[in-house]
Amino acid sequence: MKLLIVLLVIPLIFFVSELDARKKDKNLKVTVADEIPSPPVTSSNSKKNSKKSAAKEVVKPVSSSSQKHKDDDNSIDDVDEDRIDEILRDASKNLVIFLYDGKVPCPTCNEALSEVEEIDDDIEATGYVQVVKTDDRSVARELGINTFPALVYYRRKNPILYDGDFKDSETLLRWLRAHEEVATWDLTDDTFETRTDSHSPDEGAIDWFVMFYDADEGSSNAFVPLWETVAHKLRGLVNVGKLEVSVSDDVKERFHIEENEVPVFLLFHRGKMYRYKDSAKDVRSLTNFALHKYKEQRGHRVPEPPTAIEQVYEYAKEKFVDLLDDNQTLSVIGVGGLIVIVAVTLIVKAYRIRSEAKKTV
Repeated sequence: MKLLIVLLVIPLIFFVSELDARKKDKNLKVTVADEIPSPPVTSSNSKKNSKKSAAKEVVKPVSSSSQKHKDDDNSIDDVDEDRIDEILRDASKNLVIFLYDGKVPCPTCNEALSEVEEIDDDIEATGYVQVVKTDDRSVARELGINTFPALVYYRRKNPILYDGDFKDSETLLRWLRAHEEVATWDLTDDTFETRTDSHSPDEGAIDWFVMFYDADEGSSNAFVPLWETVAHKLRGLVNVGKLEVSVSDDVKERFHIEENEVPVFLLFHRGKMYRYKDSAKDVRSLTNFALHKYKEQRGHRVPEPPTAIEQVYEYAKEKFVDLLDDNQTLSVIGVGGLIVIVAVTLIVKAYRIRSEAKKTV
């Protein structure tokens, strides 16, 4: 009897346990299902929106610092005097310098710079021309620039000043290509007369317009870029030269050029010379004088060049002065001269003794 009761109770307990387990499992599934989010809608619009979201995540906005760095990479290098000198020491490089005002607002400088940047790649693609910009006042003073914007083109260390406007980048590019050659003649004591033939030129010879300047004096040397511009304006019509008075004393004395007056501009026309006296020293005024305005003056006869004897005398005088300046050389010459004098004296004395000895015999 007891065994029968046990056999009936065990299946009943098992059935009740199974029923409770199913209820718990059902409740658990419902709870989990409630916590699971609904699946995304797979419509075409939702796909587009998801792609846009992904694109937004991949393409991040560029920060201001990154944008500034990018602009700097694409713009013209801003340099100072030391960097310009460093570039000019490279004989294989020509240099274009854009000068702007860094102390006061200069809208025209920004507009002009934009035009220069338009042709920057075309210029530097040549491989031998570099383009830079600067607001260094010492550079501007050295080049005689007082107004901005301005542009100077160095060809083999010879600067020329751009005298046009900056409204059209193509015009500026044509100007650079047309001014690659240096037009000014460098004259010295040795080459002045042979080159210019200023005293007695041949019939129909081209006139000469010469600037006398001092390269060691800043305000005088600053006219060199402007003078090169004048030379290109007069090319084929008037020969243009420059002479440094600090190293050409003979020509300086011949034409009575005072060092405190430089730069001095003299036009040589058919054996006569005409001195530019206007206070305005700009490209237009100097060019007009060489072509027309000199005729309003009375010309003076060109002084005769020094004769061959005078040239030899001047050469010997310069060498002697150089020796006096060199104390070491002068000492060597003095000692050498003394030795020669002593040697000659001893030889003469020995000759006299020998002669007297022969007479005695």
